[in-house]
Amino acid sequence: MNNKTLFLIAGIITALVFIGYLSETEPHNMFGYTINIWIVRLAWLIIAVSNFANYFKLKKAEKK
Repeated sequence: MNNKTLFLIAGIITALVFIGYLSETEPHNMFGYTINIWIVRLAWLIIAVSNFANYFKLKKAEKK
């Protein structure tokens, strides 16, 4: 399994986690701190988008 495949798998998993957090309405507790749910959603969205961007960048470089 190469990096391209890992980025695709990570992107899919983090996108699913992001979608799962869309139904949450309560603040999220992390390490004993209460965090606004929108910040948690934004963090998972950024992680998912960056994984997909890396996947497409590697896929494009592979074609050349």
